[in-house]
Amino acid sequence: MGWYILAQVLTILISIVRIGRMPEQEKDLEILILGQQLAILQRKQEKPVKPNRTEKMMLAILTAKLKAVTRWSTGQLRSILRIVQPETVLGWHRDLVRRKWSNAHRNKGGRPKMAQELELLILRLARENPRWGYGKIEGELLKLGYEASRTAIRNVLERLSIVPAPVRSGSIGWRRLMTHY
Repeated sequence: MGWYILAQVLTILISIVRIGRMPEQEKDLEILILGQQLAILQRKQEKPVKPNRTEKMMLAILTAKLKAVTRWSTGQLRSILRIVQPETVLGWHRDLVRRKWSNAHRNKGGRPKMAQELELLILRLARENPRWGYGKIEGELLKLGYEASRTAIRNVLERLSIVPAPVRSGSIGWRRLMTHY
């Protein structure tokens, strides 16, 4: 779909460059010939034309631009638009604009953010157990039914300015060491 839209845009840009180099008389004649051919096809057509999404988008953008440049009314646009009604094309354009401004921008990627509850639990475990490292905290979280990697735990503690386990607990005093068999 993306390549198709790109091809349509490039086709229109090449046409604009080609038309820009044409003399006015040639442009007028080409427009009249194309209009006549379209009128013939429209008479011969049994079913109404159903443009796809990309064709609708291109037609809507070009029609809105033409209306803005020429300040034509919808009635005047009827003389140019043969396949669909001007109201329909302008409705497509309104939908495009509405979708552009109403859609919330999706997250571009990356991992989902960790739940606040889990971050608070990691913080509590690290503060209450200063000798526990990232692996021990990970294991305790698994016992409680939470899943977080050591790297995620490290990132949370670094973000909260909590140093790793050996530094966090400080050194053990001699008295404590001697009483701790």
